Amino acid sequence: MIHIITSENRHLYGPQLWAMHEERRRQCVDKNGWVDLVVLDGGEIDDYDDHRAIYLLGFDDDMQLEVGLRLRPTDDRCMLADKFADLIAPGETHKKGLEVWEATRLFTTQAYRQRKGPGRGQRVFECWAAAFELALKNGVTRFVGMIDMQLYPGILNSPIETRLVGIPRPYAFGVVAGSEIAISTDLLEGVLEAIGRESPVGYEIDALDLMAFGNLAAVQRQVKRAMTPQLVAGPERDETLAAETLFRLHDTTSQARRIWDDRASRKTDVLRLDA
Repeated sequence: MIHIITSENRHLYGPQLWAMHEERRRQCVDKNGWVDLVVLDGGEIDDYDDHRAIYLLGFDDDMQLEVGLRLRPTDDRCMLADKFADLIAPGETHKKGLEVWEATRLFTTQAYRQRKGPGRGQRVFECWAAAFELALKNGVTRFVGMIDMQLYPGILNSPIETRLVGIPRPYAFGVVAGSEIAISTDLLEGVLEAIGRESPVGYEIDALDLMAFGNLAAVQRQVKRAMTPQLVAGPERDETLAAETLFRLHDTTSQARRIWDDRASRKTDVLRLDA
């Protein structure tokens, strides 16, 4: 499961978001040496961490951060187009608009990278899968961003087709290029197939989830359970909640959330969920 964090549910993730900013400092400043970035109270933050930023974060079972990615609409501004326009070749497609989002600040934690065994690296593709799901839901057709060219060979071997939009250029910390990903259902299906998944990967927790399950870790356990086929029936309450969570996971009409909203307005039903 990848947590989708927007301005609507950001208040539920205070410590987890700060852990993200601290990890970005470790990755971008301490490790990569990007000394021109802003560090506040130990966390790396820039002017694109505003109310329109969408964070995709993955945690282990104990809610320890493993992977993260930032998405942001570009209809108002875009880091690539506004600050690094020299990375865009003449005649290229426009990099700003309602159908274009910018993807930046992808990272994995050191603890996650040190893991051994099968599935290592899968969390990055889960993060991208959740990003593509969200993009398709919102009518977004392209992601733009920038790539440090030392990472490009690995990108070429991934299921995500990434196109360079200009000639790579040297910068203070290496060589960088502008990039673009064309988003489609075929792309999403290819990534899901590569990681052996069929169900949606991203989930947007809200106050109703916390009302039902208690805390973020409990919601995550329930969503992961809903994603996994159950061969043996469990307690009636858990089975009901698993079915409803699965409905919300696949819901594209917001009908499931309306059902939960209606239920929350009836205190007797809320008490049943919290029992």
